[in-house]
Amino acid sequence: MPNKEIFELVVAVNDTEFICHPIIIQYQKQQQLENDEFEWVHLAYGLQEGKPIVFYIRFINGTTELPKNNISSYLSQINKNSFNELLYLVSYYGFFKENEDNLSLVKVSHTLSKTGCYFENSFGKLLYHYQLEQLYCSLTQSNIEKAVAFRKAINIKRHSAFEKAKTIVLPTGESLFKVITQYRHRDFTLYPKIKEAIELYNYLNL
Repeated sequence: MPNKEIFELVVAVNDTEFICHPIIIQYQKQQQLENDEFEWVHLAYGLQEGKPIVFYIRFINGTTELPKNNISSYLSQINKNSFNELLYLVSYYGFFKENEDNLSLVKVSHTLSKTGCYFENSFGKLLYHYQLEQLYCSLTQSNIEKAVAFRKAINIKRHSAFEKAKTIVLPTGESLFKVITQYRHRDFTLYPKIKEAIELYNYLNL
């Protein structure tokens, strides 16, 4: 079965005639955005029985130009039958920069085999919040509440958290600080876009 078409464009937030307008408004409410805070929305979507399904959405101001490499071009680089790869794409897309090698979809293998299981969904990058939290729990035998507090402190670059990370040593002999600074994506981690990835997977494969 041929791949279904993905539409990608930038549209005015207040364009009530646009087919995805109700979904845009729903996202606004979920993210608690003021109606006049953003002028445009960049989104990728498909049509299922005439109804839109949004896979990527980002509220923006300023330029209305699409990125040179759109979401369809990245889809051509990955295994569309792999949920993990689609999760990586929809969570990561929007942070790509042209000619920035470490933001490409090249599948980088994590060299630390004993910690590799924490990076299997993001090709060697410490990308998701839960990856850092799980890694912290496993190394310190801490509960999830402490792991979440640690991850939040790391994300806001709190000096005490980085100092603590230097004292936590992995089985490989590397400190957690080294792993964070070498493999964390652009100095922060993200909430993975599970819902959007599920919808994209179902759209392409079912």
